[in-house]
Amino acid sequence: MAQESIIDASKPSPGRMYDYFLGGHHNFEVDRKAGDQLLSLLPFVSKFVRMQRWTLQDLATILTVERGYDVIIDYASGLPTADNIHTKVPPGTTVIYSDYDSVIVEYAKEILGKENNHKVNYFHVDAGRPEDLLNQPDVQQTLGDRRKVAFVYWGVSGFLSDEALSHAAQVLYEWAAPGSCLAFNAHVGADTEHFTPAVQQTVALYKAMGTTLYIRKPDDYLRILKPWELDSQGWVPLLKWHGFDQSELGQEDESAFGPLGGGLGGFFVKP
Repeated sequence: MAQESIIDASKPSPGRMYDYFLGGHHNFEVDRKAGDQLLSLLPFVSKFVRMQRWTLQDLATILTVERGYDVIIDYASGLPTADNIHTKVPPGTTVIYSDYDSVIVEYAKEILGKENNHKVNYFHVDAGRPEDLLNQPDVQQTLGDRRKVAFVYWGVSGFLSDEALSHAAQVLYEWAAPGSCLAFNAHVGADTEHFTPAVQQTVALYKAMGTTLYIRKPDDYLRILKPWELDSQGWVPLLKWHGFDQSELGQEDESAFGPLGGGLGGFFVKP
């Protein structure tokens, strides 16, 4: 993501575009124009982001109710609207959000400031430098000595270079206690020569906005995220994620993005 997008609200932000696709109102005209350009290439994008948000909600339940984590640390969180993680976890769960876009962070704090029934914090942090969040005095005070946590990197992998992802994985692994989990959404595809025309145009559109999209193969992520280990469930395509209703997507939707749709989801663990 371009550095300029963080501080210049006159330039489109992928996070605010995401809010626009979800039907939110925390975005600017520049975001809506860029969003409309993307919709002209991939008309199903609004369905795609709703699918991704639905899987994130399901993820919140899996991590807390099924896997027993009482701390979720989410990077590149976007706006905490439209039923984000904190609205789906049991009472008493600590949720720590962060984002790279300072405008989103200010909006997020305003949104969360109206809610008194959730233990939620939001910080301005680059997902490629997770230590900047873990070293925040407020985060350290909130967590105390708790290091068995669930990290979430959902919908962000395509915006981080190999070096940034590898660095993040190493930092989180070294910081976390055994039994911790990294919930990860992989933006995947074949090599760029085999992208569908719509995806090629999308990559070009983001490049014109100053944002590089990284589309990798599944095995690339296994290498980059070491020493985290993908659990026995393995990768799950988001189009087949835990009961997702595929009737939401038409055949033309799936064919436009290719068979892996919104990418893959998986749980990486520290034994």
